[in-house]
Amino acid sequence: MRTRKAADIMQRDVITVRENDTLQDAMALMTENHVTGLAVMNSKSKCVGVITASDILGYEQDHAEFTSEVNADLAHHFNPDTQQWESVRVSSFALEEFGEIHVEEVMTRDLIYVHSDAPLRDVARKMCEASIHRVLVLDEDYRLYGIISAVDFVKLFAEAG
Repeated sequence: MRTRKAADIMQRDVITVRENDTLQDAMALMTENHVTGLAVMNSKSKCVGVITASDILGYEQDHAEFTSEVNADLAHHFNPDTQQWESVRVSSFALEEFGEIHVEEVMTRDLIYVHSDAPLRDVARKMCEASIHRVLVLDEDYRLYGIISAVDFVKLFAEAG
């Protein structure tokens, strides 16, 4: 029996966003596709970053001016660093500002990725060491082939019977 590789379980239909798209665009894509993170692509179709719901909420929290409780609601998100649900204030004013902020201003540029031929044990180890819930599958030129999420490992385990 051969060792399973990243290509065996990666999702090939990856939802992406361009680096010059706005945070509003990114949030809409995440909501429409029921995902919490997007690969960020440049004009040459190279993966240059990742943007997550946690990145956006953190940016909003860092930049919001909470002058009035009336304009703020609580948003709940799972923080993978602390492994806990957290509440952050999200002001409606700041959400409107998301239409003017580009993804490249908030995205994570330090890519954590694997190649398609990486053994799944190495993929899982890399995700655990980096405390991440998804890992990109890229080639040596940073072209995106797929993405592997923690859910993909759960499905693999569930199907192993």
